[in-house]
Amino acid sequence: MGAGWKFQGEFKRGRDAALLLECIVALRNRQEVEKIAHKMLVGADAITVTEVSRGELEALKLKEGDVRL
Repeated sequence: MGAGWKFQGEFKRGRDAALLLECIVALRNRQEVEKIAHKMLVGADAITVTEVSRGELEALKLKEGDVRL
């Protein structure tokens, strides 16, 4: 089981190239994390989800409960 989740929101509306925003949340509870990420990525045309390991979070210097956009 991973230590966090990474969400990538893709915004296409009226753009030649899609804009990608990434939201990383350092919590294990996926339901809670999805609420946070969807608030941060409001209006995204597509959102992809990836599990993040503890090592990856440590490399990004994120602690339990941190959110990075």
